[in-house]
Amino acid sequence: MVKLTKSTRKPLFGKTKTTKTLPLTAIKPAKKSFDAKAFADSFKSLDQNNYGSWPTPVKATVLAFIVGLVAFLTWFLPITSKREEIASAEAEQQTLLDQYREKESKARHLKEYEDQVAKMQGDFRELLNQLPKETRISDLVDGINMAGMNSNIRFQDIKVEPEVSQELFIEQPIRIAAVGNYHEFGHFLSGLAKLPRIITLHDFEVTNPQPSLDHLPELNLVLNTKTYRSKEISEDTTAGKDAKQEASDAK
Repeated sequence: MVKLTKSTRKPLFGKTKTTKTLPLTAIKPAKKSFDAKAFADSFKSLDQNNYGSWPTPVKATVLAFIVGLVAFLTWFLPITSKREEIASAEAEQQTLLDQYREKESKARHLKEYEDQVAKMQGDFRELLNQLPKETRISDLVDGINMAGMNSNIRFQDIKVEPEVSQELFIEQPIRIAAVGNYHEFGHFLSGLAKLPRIITLHDFEVTNPQPSLDHLPELNLVLNTKTYRSKEISEDTTAGKDAKQEASDAK
């Protein structure tokens, strides 16, 4: 800014004339706008053998690019591999946590589980003790006949089939063929359930050879039942010896 001083002149004819000066503001040159084309052209005229002669904007751009590239390579590549390792470790951690929870739950309920197993084994031994030591088929057949007579059914056949040896007991299948109506068969099955021997009912077949609407039809019943007896001590001992012999032969 330029200032002009105040000056006083004395005129030739009597009056003094004062002249005031006003400040003048210096005119600033207009800012030069960024020319993208000129900036791009400056890269074409670079002297690769003389980096110092490059324009300052070009130097700054190249430096920023190099710094960014180095930062990207030093950060992204190691971080990517670490992320994969972290993801794998997290998956393994989740698997281990699930296994821990499962084992911890089993350990927490172990005493209860052992008590249940002991109770089941006791109940099973009690049931085995209730099984007769001998089959006594004649007594059982007499009981089946008595249940049939009380139910008014007519037997066609009562067949005692060969025994089937299981691990802890022996099954005795009995096949029953009889004739009667629905109600009589119901009473007969109820009578079987009241026998002192354990009898289980399995496959059965009911046929109606002469359908009739005037009265209750007579049906043919074929019923497969099983009764049980416990193994003798001698049989258990023999079985144990056989098992030991098989184990020694396998070795």
